[in-house]
Amino acid sequence: MSNSIASAIMGESRSIATYSVCLLFCISALAMTVSAHHLEEETYNLVILQGDGTHFPEDILLTGTTTLAPSEATWELWNVGDGISGWNLEGSGSHFSDVVPVSENMWNWTLEINDTEMDCTCLLTISIPNGLEPMTKSIIVYLGVSEHRPMILDLQYATTIVVDQPISIEIEYVTPGINNSGVTVFSSICEAPHGVCFEESHSLTFNQSDEDGTVTIILDSVEMGIEDGIFQLEFYITDALLLNSNAETLEIVIDTHAPIVNLSGVEQVIESQNIFISAFIDDGYSGSSENIVWTIHSPDGKVRSPTNEEFQDEYSLNLIPVLSGEWTIDLLVRDIGGHFVTTSHSFSVSNRAPQAHLTLDGFEVYNGSSLTPANTDNWVLDGSGSTDTLDDMQTLQYVWYIDGNARVSGTPIFTQADYSFSGYEEVILVVTDDDGEESRINFTVFIEEEYRASKDSLILIGIIVLTIFITGLLVTRNVIARSRGSASSKDIPKWGGGKNVEVVQNDESPDSSVEEGI
Repeated sequence: MSNSIASAIMGESRSIATYSVCLLFCISALAMTVSAHHLEEETYNLVILQGDGTHFPEDILLTGTTTLAPSEATWELWNVGDGISGWNLEGSGSHFSDVVPVSENMWNWTLEINDTEMDCTCLLTISIPNGLEPMTKSIIVYLGVSEHRPMILDLQYATTIVVDQPISIEIEYVTPGINNSGVTVFSSICEAPHGVCFEESHSLTFNQSDEDGTVTIILDSVEMGIEDGIFQLEFYITDALLLNSNAETLEIVIDTHAPIVNLSGVEQVIESQNIFISAFIDDGYSGSSENIVWTIHSPDGKVRSPTNEEFQDEYSLNLIPVLSGEWTIDLLVRDIGGHFVTTSHSFSVSNRAPQAHLTLDGFEVYNGSSLTPANTDNWVLDGSGSTDTLDDMQTLQYVWYIDGNARVSGTPIFTQADYSFSGYEEVILVVTDDDGEESRINFTVFIEEEYRASKDSLILIGIIVLTIFITGLLVTRNVIARSRGSASSKDIPKWGGGKNVEVVQNDESPDSSVEEGI
C-alpha cells in the first residue's frame, strides 16, 4: 500500500495538476492573509487550510502555507481504526507535491495522495524540521465511502482539571455524513490517585449541550455525587448513526474544601536547645498535594525563611534558637484547589545563665574558699573555664571585685600584677552574659603580713649592707689614691751646687740610697 502511495506521489496527473493550480490561485489571497496572521503570532508556522472531518471520496488533496523551509517536509497517513483495533500506518512520504513561494520566507504548498482503494477514518500528519523539535500539524480525514466513525479532536485542556466549582468542558468532534448531526457523551469514572483505578469504574451522566461540532458537559461534584479526590474520567461520543468515537481520558481533581493544617511543638525551651516543629496537613483525599511556605519570626524582629540545615523535611523543622524571647513560626499552605490556609506556632526561649568557674594555679576555687597562695610572688586566678551557650561564650563579661570595689574588668585572668594583696582580702568574680544574667564566685585571699614585713626588712637590710659595702670601697679607693700621690712627690729630682744627684728607689725597702758623683 505504501508503494502505491509513493508511486502516486511521484506520478503526474494532468487533470489533478490543472485543478490544483486553479485552486492555488483561488485561495492564494486567503492563504497570504492566514499566513500573515500567524506570522504576527509566531515567527515560524505551518497551516493546513482544510478542516478536520474533510471527506475525500477517492484521493486526498490538501493545501496550506508555511514559514518553514518546505523542502524537508514529511507526511504520514494513519488509519485510526474502529476504536477496538490499533492504529495502522497506511502510507508516508517526503516533500509536498507542489510548493509556490509567495513572499520572503513564506510558501504555499499542495499535498496529493492518490489512493482509490482505501476506506478509512484517517489521521494525516505533516512535519517540517524546526530546530530540535519538528513542527507538526494533523487533520482527521474521511477517505473512501465506508469505515467512517465520529472522532473527538484534541482536547484544549491540561491533563489535570481542578474542580472547585462547577465548570464546563467543551469537546470538539467531527462526524461522517451530511445528515449526521447531534451526539451523546457517554462516560465512566473511577478514583485513581496514582493514575490507576483502584476500584471499578461506574457510569456517569452529565448535563450536556451540543452545538456546531462542539458538545459541552458540566462537571459539578454535587450533581455527580462525588467527594473530593483524584479521579480518572473516560468518555466517548455516539453520533446519530449510533457510531462510537475514539475514547479520551482526563484526570480530574475535585477539591472543594480547604485542607486541615496544624502545627505542633513545645512551647518553652532554653536557648541553644533543639526544638522540633512539625506540620500536619490533611486535604481529605488520597494523593492530595500542597505547596507550603515556612516563615520564622525571631525576638529581634527579623523575619526569614528556614535554612537548609533547619529543614528536617518538607513538613518539619529542627531549630536551635540562640536568642531568648518569643519566637513565632508561620506556615502557609495552598492545596491543588487553590485554597489557602495559614497557621502559626509560638514558643518562648529562656536564657541560660552562665556558670562561673575559677582556678588558682590549676586548683579549682569554690564559693566561700579561703586561699593562701603558695608562691606569693607568682600566682594566677583563672576564670576562663566559665561556661555558657555556644553563642553567648564570645560575649561573656568578667569583673573582679576586691573588698566590694571593682578592680579589674574585661579579662578572665587575675594576677599579683593586677593588685597587691595584704592580709585578708574579700574577692568576687562576676561573670555576666548578653542578657544580663550573672554567675559569681566569692572567696578570700590571705597573704601573711609578718612574712611580708620580714621580707621587706630583709630587703632593707640588704640595701643598707650594699650601701656600706659600696661606701667602704669608695673610701679605700680614695686612701690608696692619696698614698700613691704622696710617693710620687718624693721621687721628683732636685738640682743644686752643680752636682748631679741620682736617686735610686728600691721597691723592696722603704729606705732609699743616694749615690752622688762628681
